[in-house]
Amino acid sequence: MLNTDQITSMRISTDIIKRKSTLLALIALTLFVAGYAPIFEILGKVWLESDEYAHALLVLPIIGYMVWTQRAALVDNPVRFSSIGLLILAVSTPLFMFALLTQVRTVIALSMLMTVIGTIIYLAGVGAVKVLFTPLILLAMLIPVPEQLYIQLTFPLQLKVSQISEVVIRLLGVPIFREGNVMTIPQKTFEVVEACSGLRSMIALLTLSVIMGYFILRRPVSKMVLVAASVPTAILVNIIRVVSMILLFHFFKLDLTEGTLHTVMGLAIFTIALLILFLLQKALELWETRSNLS
Repeated sequence: MLNTDQITSMRISTDIIKRKSTLLALIALTLFVAGYAPIFEILGKVWLESDEYAHALLVLPIIGYMVWTQRAALVDNPVRFSSIGLLILAVSTPLFMFALLTQVRTVIALSMLMTVIGTIIYLAGVGAVKVLFTPLILLAMLIPVPEQLYIQLTFPLQLKVSQISEVVIRLLGVPIFREGNVMTIPQKTFEVVEACSGLRSMIALLTLSVIMGYFILRRPVSKMVLVAASVPTAILVNIIRVVSMILLFHFFKLDLTEGTLHTVMGLAIFTIALLILFLLQKALELWETRSNLS
């Protein structure tokens, strides 16, 4: 049994360690902001100018809130300095310098993420990464996809959306000819461009599904189902978009390929995607409730 003096001494030692950890965290944060200022400028420009990552400015405060809500779990956990974190930092720092020289923005952002993870592990242990897993995933999802990879992902999706849209339109009795991602009806030619491939919607819906799962669902399997469902949902709603545009022009001579009506239709289609995710989330929430009762 420990006497009162020993217990008091242990508490003092724990407090000293926690204060030391807090001080190191503040120093690390200051050095991080100063060292990675260039990537903040690059990412800020991408987020402001890119349609694919326009949601980033809304997601960043959510990430901050997630971290804030986990502060008690981080503070209460025993402080465990881990050499694994130093190893990660030893890799991320030269990688950052190399990326700055080559100006590869994705590598710069990845090196920043590695630095964040390495610092967390060094100061608070591997367990802290588990606590902050979702915020870190969301941060990683805000890193722009390399342009070449984006093109390689977009074009197959454009073709798939075009192929399925052609089948649906033919089933509805409308004559159509397709060549690649270009579809022609007697009165007009339509092209399934990058925006209609579904990748842009997919990036936003993936992010939203992660956030919904974090705040609403409890079981990991439910969260995984919701995230996985965002991919086919993005493809489905873009097929609906393409089919609707062609049918509305064919039957009502309503051109939705440009202008205000095109923007309104895009918002309406994205609203349908949100409704699908919302209904799925409600179904998963109901399943979790019934599973707990049984």
